[in-house]
Amino acid sequence: MSSTNHKLRLAGAIAVLATLALAVSCQGFFPPHQLGTITIQPSTVNVPLAGTFQMRAFGTYTDNTPAGDVTNKVTWSAPSNSPVSITSSGLATGSFYSTTPTTITASYQALSPQTATANVCVDNSIASSFTIIPSNGSVAFNGTLTGNGFVATVQVPNVTGSLDITPAVVWTSSNTSVLTITNGGDPAVITWGATPITTQVNLTITANYSCNGVAITTTTQLTVTP
Repeated sequence: MSSTNHKLRLAGAIAVLATLALAVSCQGFFPPHQLGTITIQPSTVNVPLAGTFQMRAFGTYTDNTPAGDVTNKVTWSAPSNSPVSITSSGLATGSFYSTTPTTITASYQALSPQTATANVCVDNSIASSFTIIPSNGSVAFNGTLTGNGFVATVQVPNVTGSLDITPAVVWTSSNTSVLTITNGGDPAVITWGATPITTQVNLTITANYSCNGVAITTTTQLTVTP
């Protein structure tokens, strides 16, 4: 092999190596991954009143490989004056109590924004005076309760009066053949059994309220007369 050809081949090899080195210095051997989708976890969350909950966002690259936690890469938002506010890092705060859910949105560049539903709940660490209205009442079978149903309230610090948490309460009756209670309404309406009673019946009405798995429970007595 002539020295000229050897020099030419050596020069070509150096040029290839220089090109590779330039490519690696700019972006590595491969172009950077691009996010293809994002999801919010959890999709439904209970945010404690005056407390916080960390929302998370996870991504998938356009080649369907997982991108992992992208919480700090997305843009978080919630409607103004909503009961739940959220920071740029995805930290949600229960600003005030409301039975109206808040929509939390995570956006990233041109991808479709993703949403989650956030509700404000009252943590048992701040709740007091969990009360059922009417309390220790009496009603005739097939009669109507004062207020047309049961209402549950709690008191919390720095809030004047009581909070009505009736729609979030799970209600039970100690004798469902006499009386049942429908959950989710405000007030919680009662339904009488199919067979009228002939003697007085004393019922225990239980209200169970849970905020992120921690429950508070209260009861009242109801006398039902024929």
